[in-house]
Amino acid sequence: MIDFKKARFVVSAPSPSLAPKDGIPAVLMIGRSNVGKSTLLNALMGQKIAFASKKAGKTKLLNYFLVDDSLYLVDAPGYGSTGYATMSTIHFATMMEDYVKVPSLKAICLLLDLRRDPGEDDKRFVSYLQNTGKPIIAILTKVDQMNQSELHKAEARAKELGLDRVLKSDLKGKSVDKIRTVIASYGK
Repeated sequence: MIDFKKARFVVSAPSPSLAPKDGIPAVLMIGRSNVGKSTLLNALMGQKIAFASKKAGKTKLLNYFLVDDSLYLVDAPGYGSTGYATMSTIHFATMMEDYVKVPSLKAICLLLDLRRDPGEDDKRFVSYLQNTGKPIIAILTKVDQMNQSELHKAEARAKELGLDRVLKSDLKGKSVDKIRTVIASYGK
């Protein structure tokens, strides 16, 4: 099993062409701005290594974190109107189109806050990711802020998006361990 606590920041890259070329498998962490990507990364790695901001759109580059010399977790900028208010839609789209072609990318963790109905940009983005051919690990975030009824609605919304297997993150032990196990299966 990969030891997620043995993690370190490696590089921020504006495009995959400037990413590490060592062939180590990678898992992309992506979702709408302010969905909790950096917070989940910190929980997975057991340390404050990724910058988590309350203000949306702070991540503008692909941030590579090497976990146990076996796997990169790659924190991507957020999508959505608040996500690239300071980053052009074209730049974000180009970054994603280039990155999903990288052979070392083994899976995509799609983080979703489905306390509300998904918007059209959510539906388009999920459809785009499904068409990349890369495995998608859907993760519901902020479930600690939901009651049982809201959680059931969120799970139903995920199914409506065509996401069958959905993990839940409350940033606590069991949910984080389950997410680690699934992500680790894509490492070397």
